[in-house]
Amino acid sequence: MKKALLALAVLTVAAAAAFGIVSRADAASSEQIIFSGTGFSPSAGVPFGFWIWCQSGESSTPYAGQCSGAMYFYSLHITKHVDDVVEVQEPADGEYLMTVASSDGSVRCTLENDPPPTSGPSNTVHVSCKSPVSFTDGLSTNAVVTATGPG
Repeated sequence: MKKALLALAVLTVAAAAAFGIVSRADAASSEQIIFSGTGFSPSAGVPFGFWIWCQSGESSTPYAGQCSGAMYFYSLHITKHVDDVVEVQEPADGEYLMTVASSDGSVRCTLENDPPPTSGPSNTVHVSCKSPVSFTDGLSTNAVVTATGPG
């Protein structure tokens, strides 16, 4: 009888610990958004590319609302790491708006997809930049837009 009670107590503690771990993991999960593609600005005559990962601002992780990645401007021979996120938002379901900048301020751009995201390199992302060159008509029609995790 004592062994059965001890076994029951051990199983109860183990179950409580397991459920506690699951609850913490669920609380720490978050939506991650990835933009990857190439495009062109007709007004600036500049081809560009991007690969940027962001985490939703509603996340409970230390990376909430942060982005990291790169913007590149082929004809200007500029590739810059961007992580100085001003904001990442979801104005509508499946629509993501991220504003990123390099730490030295030489690159500062905003990217926004047309919702909803589709599978593969078939998404449209509108890009506007204040630097290294100013434009508001950047367009990528071959972008991969991925959103994972709780939304």
